[in-house]
Amino acid sequence: MSMNINQNYSQFYKGSEPLKSYGSENGLIQKKDTLVKYEFNTVDDQGNKVMDKMTKEEALSAMKEVSAQYGGNVMVMFSGDGLSALADSIKEQHTKGVWNLTEEEAAREKRNAEFQKEIVHLENTHRIFIPNIQTNQKLYGSLENAKEEVVRAATGIIKNYLMPHQVGEISEKERTDQIAFGMEQAKYLAENYLDKEHGADFISAMETIAKYGLNGVMDKDGKVTYDIEMGYVVGSSSLADQSRAREYLKQQAPDLYQEIEELNQKILNKDNKERWGAKFIEIHRKAEKVLNASGVFGKSFYEQERERYNIWSEKIDNTTLPDTFHGVSYMDLSSFSESMKGQSSLSEAWMREQTARLMKWLEIDV
Repeated sequence: MSMNINQNYSQFYKGSEPLKSYGSENGLIQKKDTLVKYEFNTVDDQGNKVMDKMTKEEALSAMKEVSAQYGGNVMVMFSGDGLSALADSIKEQHTKGVWNLTEEEAAREKRNAEFQKEIVHLENTHRIFIPNIQTNQKLYGSLENAKEEVVRAATGIIKNYLMPHQVGEISEKERTDQIAFGMEQAKYLAENYLDKEHGADFISAMETIAKYGLNGVMDKDGKVTYDIEMGYVVGSSSLADQSRAREYLKQQAPDLYQEIEELNQKILNKDNKERWGAKFIEIHRKAEKVLNASGVFGKSFYEQERERYNIWSEKIDNTTLPDTFHGVSYMDLSSFSESMKGQSSLSEAWMREQTARLMKWLEIDV
């Protein structure tokens, strides 16, 4: 079927994400705070036909109409094999040195070039913190000697494939395959950018993170939430998350809880009319007695918490990683991408885009 530019474009919407540093205050590049993604593919991820390839004119009209829905603070990113006629036209003109783009096309090309320069810096510039202390320590310990672009790529893999917070309208099968794809990218990094010892630790950490991702719960709007325990304080037998301990004290010993809260507030306010050291130790000794005392189930708060953590930890350990890809080559990005074709529910166009994204993270020239 031919592309109808008056149709609802929601089926091509692939999600949005905040932009923290695109543009400039001086107005040379307009400030953008949101990236919205549309993907015009001729078939869906199951291979069912969605639309014919768009002509150059249809593609430009669709892009114009979609962009018009958003304000000037939004960057709209288009992709997909349906836009191939436009892409081929622009590529041909660049190859031949023919610069007869329309004013609108030239402006869009300039914006896209600016965006492509910025996107490496927009994505993964802040290191992600894994909520579990042990996993977080293992991850960044494995990357301690790695170049910044490798750390950035690892962060990108986690945020976009292993533990994304917004996945849009995809099936659980697709989400699982994306996690598997992310693990293959992690293996590529380990093979090509890390030594054997650090590479092994990196893969171990990423496998654990992938298991967190597999246990994530996706709602009807494509938002994914993750239940990840903080774990134990490094070098200690104490669980790091004290929020439940405070709640337990609030229920079991409300007067003591209130006393602790008031004392903490005075310390925060730097109220030095009295010496709070002895008082602090005394109150917390009382709190420890409550937390170590047998509760209604015959177990102390700490015993219950360790039991609860062990159940969660066992669930993660018993999570099976997807066995999606086989015979993957990590020799170079070309053979890496080629060796994964046809082994998952992920479209070849999507996988090409993600491989190109990895190249940007690693600052590899296309």
